[in-house]
Amino acid sequence: MALITTIDELKKYIALEDNVNIKTLQPFIDEAELLYIVDLLGSAFYTEFLAAYNASIATSSPTPLSDDNKALLPYIQRCLANYMMLQAIPQLATTVGDMGIRQYNGENSSAAPQWQQEKVLFNYIKSGDLHAEKLLEYLEANATSSKYATWFNSTANTKNAGYLVRSAIIATKFIDISQSRRIFLKLRQKFQELETRYAAKWVGDAQYTEFQNQIKAGTVTAENQKLIDRITAIICKMGLHIQLPFIRISIQSDGLWLYSEAAMTLRDRWFMAEHEQIEDLRCALKDGELGYVKDQESLRQFILGNIDTYPLIKATSIYTVQPDTDIWQPPANHERNKHFVV
Repeated sequence: MALITTIDELKKYIALEDNVNIKTLQPFIDEAELLYIVDLLGSAFYTEFLAAYNASIATSSPTPLSDDNKALLPYIQRCLANYMMLQAIPQLATTVGDMGIRQYNGENSSAAPQWQQEKVLFNYIKSGDLHAEKLLEYLEANATSSKYATWFNSTANTKNAGYLVRSAIIATKFIDISQSRRIFLKLRQKFQELETRYAAKWVGDAQYTEFQNQIKAGTVTAENQKLIDRITAIICKMGLHIQLPFIRISIQSDGLWLYSEAAMTLRDRWFMAEHEQIEDLRCALKDGELGYVKDQESLRQFILGNIDTYPLIKATSIYTVQPDTDIWQPPANHERNKHFVV
């Protein structure tokens, strides 16, 4: 049984006609749960929460949801309702039978034209992504070892790994992905690879470990947050720069749009970003006025100017004393230095 079982539950979050039958929508609810909700909650917590929800709606001797689960349920259902419509809309106007696929037309109504369906789909995708991040934000703010414990201790809780870039909300601060969880998931592995490879080299092992511990505990200091934001900006821009050629996107005034799964046919191919558009964006991400190359130099200068605030970095050999010329100098020649001389 799914986490939405009645039309009344759906109508709390999306607009539906009075004559909609829940049996028509149930396959799409089930599909949306498997595709999106299980990933957000983690398999173990999803199974646990589903059991509690089913017990609360049992026809015989129901067991009410706990106050904590009752508070969490609307976040899950709102996200699920929007993603359900993403799965349902392309198929609701058609029927499948022995005569193949047919379009349904009632006596006093007809299927909405393609452009209208696409516009509605676009809205549900944006809303689904937004509420997926709201769900994660709520869990990260409220989960503890005794509250939503199964989620708190699972890999679905991205704070557990201590990564700096752990949500679409964080990534959107530095790259224009409009809090799209689908784009974030395409980039997440690259973000993690870059962070693992470079973060400790930029600030030292001890300082990076302190970042991770504070993120896991939810106790990041104001001074550390300043450094984390600078490093996160570099990782986000560098990750998007590397991955852009490998993801199907359009570049619009409202940010990047990802073509994937049910959204593949949502926008005409004419909207697909051309090679020149992608290369222009990649150039801006790397070498532009706000690109990650300048961000890296800004990070170095920030640390040099505030080195006494970060004793863990000062204790390492990564950075030298501030030079008289106000130009950062590496402590020694290194192969990753673009001015490396042999």
